[in-house]
Amino acid sequence: MHKIKVFKNKDYKIIFNMETGLEILTGINGKEDPFILELPSLLDIGIMGTCERKCPFCYQGHENKPNMKLEDFKMIIDQCNHHVNQVALGGRGDPNKHENFKEIIEYCRKKNVVPNYTTSGFNLTDEEVEISKLCGSVAVSDYEQSYTFSAIKKLTNAGIKTNIHKIFSKATYQDCIKILYGYNPWGTDIEGKIVYNIDLKTINAIIFLLYKPQGAGKNLDLKPHKHQLEFFSQLVINPKTVCKVGMDSCLVNHVLKYVEMPAEQRMCVDTCEAARMSAYISPDLKFMPCSFADHSLSVKINGNNLKELWNNGHPFKTFRAILTKTPCSCPIEL
Repeated sequence: MHKIKVFKNKDYKIIFNMETGLEILTGINGKEDPFILELPSLLDIGIMGTCERKCPFCYQGHENKPNMKLEDFKMIIDQCNHHVNQVALGGRGDPNKHENFKEIIEYCRKKNVVPNYTTSGFNLTDEEVEISKLCGSVAVSDYEQSYTFSAIKKLTNAGIKTNIHKIFSKATYQDCIKILYGYNPWGTDIEGKIVYNIDLKTINAIIFLLYKPQGAGKNLDLKPHKHQLEFFSQLVINPKTVCKVGMDSCLVNHVLKYVEMPAEQRMCVDTCEAARMSAYISPDLKFMPCSFADHSLSVKINGNNLKELWNNGHPFKTFRAILTKTPCSCPIEL
């Protein structure tokens, strides 16, 4: 396996460290850094179509469908592995429960693509942890359940780069602010007894994800208020946490409205990357700019047409037109 992966065309060059995850994108031949790539460098692949927990806020909705077929996953990777550096495995359910989880992870590595995935941690097995050692990182969503903390422990004890995903919403605002002030909600239980005992020094990063009113959560009143976003923005650029913190680009869109980040931070974040540098593929091969978009904003992958759809598919051209004009925005909400 190569440690450094390089892609270069006449306009830009991407240097990607497959061990650390550092990606450097730069314009060449007198060109500026590209706003749009010829293919995604990050591909979000929803390999899961089935989930039994039916969380009320799930942006994927509750309609169970078949999981992605292994041959379809391989077909996708074969078309874009020269340009795609990382895949984020997701969908409706825990990717580690896919019937071909091991084969999917191994195929990514075989094709020089770094696999990552997000899980609830429910019933995470020792075998799944062992397979996860081939991943760049694993994110555990904070559902405040015993299996959440058990999964974090298993992954960190195995030396796997582990992130905690925390939804930033009207309901979780206070918790998110406490975290930025240095409080560790995963260290003690509500009575102050050390039960979970998650040492944040063993965590790679806490990633804040903006709540999206999509799918099952479309009508829930959980979008954070303007003043909550503003106060969060002021704290997130100088957190008191012992581990790193990060944000999804949806949240970055808002943070940049309220604060001016230091130059070294600004280099490490971007506004919406959908249809520019990333895209989503559903278990039934619907190709769309973003996993939070309505499935009507999609085009179907049929054989080796992924690059053609990326370049000329109507949803992608629509997103790019919006983001070229207003980069710090969400095309779904406009």
